[in-house]
Amino acid sequence: MTLFSDRRSRERYEVLGVLRGTLELSEHVRVQNISSAGALIETSTPVTVGATPLIQIALVGQPTRTTSRVRHVTPVGHPPNTLYHVGVEFVSAPDELKRLVAGLIGEGQTD
Repeated sequence: MTLFSDRRSRERYEVLGVLRGTLELSEHVRVQNISSAGALIETSTPVTVGATPLIQIALVGQPTRTTSRVRHVTPVGHPPNTLYHVGVEFVSAPDELKRLVAGLIGEGQTD
């Protein structure tokens, strides 16, 4: 018996065959550029093209969440310091996010 088995309150069962799961991690990323339709972010974690992560963006101190779709991933740098530029499309951007981005970049303003 190992030290770890003493901490278990329930019996565990070995998985025969393949059982897959998804682990969503929260990571701070750097936003390279943004529009009301999507953004280019820089991350240290590779992301799968086609994935649909939930993204939280804080613009003007207002955190807003939106579902996105990963459109492209470009590795930058060399291991072990590789970063990834990830292009995301906002799939269900709330009106609040669109308004904040438009205000930030001056969309719809005339001189």
